[in-house]
Amino acid sequence: MEVVYLNGQFLPKDQALISPDDRGFLFGDSVYEVARWYGGYFFDLPGHTGRFRRSMKETNMVWKDEAKLEEIFEELIERNGLGADCAIVYFQATRGVAPRNHAFPDPPVKPTIYGFARRHNINTLAAERGVAIWLTPDPRWNRCDIKTTALIANVLPYQEAHDQGFAEVCFVRNGFVTEGAHSNIFFVRNEALYTHPENNDILSGITRKNIISVARANDVSVVEEAVATDMIPYMNEAFICNTTGEIVPVTRISDQVIGDGNPGHLTRKLQVLLREFIQSCDPHR
Repeated sequence: MEVVYLNGQFLPKDQALISPDDRGFLFGDSVYEVARWYGGYFFDLPGHTGRFRRSMKETNMVWKDEAKLEEIFEELIERNGLGADCAIVYFQATRGVAPRNHAFPDPPVKPTIYGFARRHNINTLAAERGVAIWLTPDPRWNRCDIKTTALIANVLPYQEAHDQGFAEVCFVRNGFVTEGAHSNIFFVRNEALYTHPENNDILSGITRKNIISVARANDVSVVEEAVATDMIPYMNEAFICNTTGEIVPVTRISDQVIGDGNPGHLTRKLQVLLREFIQSCDPHR
C-alpha cells in the first residue's frame, strides 16, 4: 500500500483527495521538488529542500509547516518501507483551493501540500552506452529557474523527441543551448567543461551544482558559459544530468555525432567522481 502525504496527514494514496478547484489543477499554479534516496540516505537533501523553499518564495506561497519539510521526506521513505531501496521523493505545493480567478485568493488560502515516495533505479544502460538528444527551439517562459509543475512547454517538445527515438531534448534560445526538458546539459572541449550559467533561462540543477563542485575539486576546468549551437560540431563530449539519472553521456545531438560517437573519457571520469562523492555522503559508512 502506497502512503502519501497530503495537507498534514500520511494516508493511503487511494484516500488522498484534492479539490477540482485547486489552483494547481486549474492553473498549474504550483511548484515541486524531487530528491533521491540511496538506500539509507538522501543525497544533498538541503540542496533540494532549499530549492523548493526558493520556488515557494518566488511564487509568493506561504506554508506554515515549511520547517517540517525534511522530516516529511524522511517519513515518506519510512512509511513506504523504502529504507534499503533506491527511491525518489516527490513533493509539491499549490496555492490552494479557491474559485477560479487569475488573481491570487484574497484573503489567502492554505496551500495544498502533497508528496509521495517510490522506488526508482538509475538507467544503467543509458549511463553506460550514452543517448541521443534532439536539438529544438526553447519554447518555455522566462522563469525557468522556478521549478513549477506548469510543464506543458517541456512536455510537448519532449514527446516529439521521444516519438523520434531521442532520449531528451536540447533546448536552444537565441542561438545558444540552454538545457533539456528535465536535465541540465554539459559539453567538453579541450578538456574543459562548459555549461549554461545560472540565470532565469535554466533550472539550477542540484546534480549540476554537485558536478561543478566535484569537477573543480579534481582540477577540471569549468566554464559557466552558454554554448552556441554552431559550436556543437566542435565539442569533444557532451552529457546530460539530473537527480534521477546522475550523469548520462550524449553521443549524438540530432544528426550531429559528438566526438567519436562514444561516451568520452572526461564524462566517464566525472561519472565515477560523482558516484564516489554520493557514496561518501552515506552517514553509515
